[in-house]
Amino acid sequence: MQIKASELRRNLFSVLDHCIESGEPVEVERRNGVVEIRPQTRRRRVDELIDRPGVLIDGETLDSFTPAEWSP
Repeated sequence: MQIKASELRRNLFSVLDHCIESGEPVEVERRNGVVEIRPQTRRRRVDELIDRPGVLIDGETLDSFTPAEWSP
């Protein structure tokens, strides 16, 4: 999606909401350049874990535990 800076000014919050909901970057034309607004993607360490045989818990459940809940 590409828009002019004046249109961004008029519709700032709706453009930002659209960008976040759709994941589509927005290119804003200003003078002789273009600025891109894109949603930030969060990287979770749990997603980088290697599957190991014998581990009986999935990453989503493991991510919700705190060290205080672990038993010795």
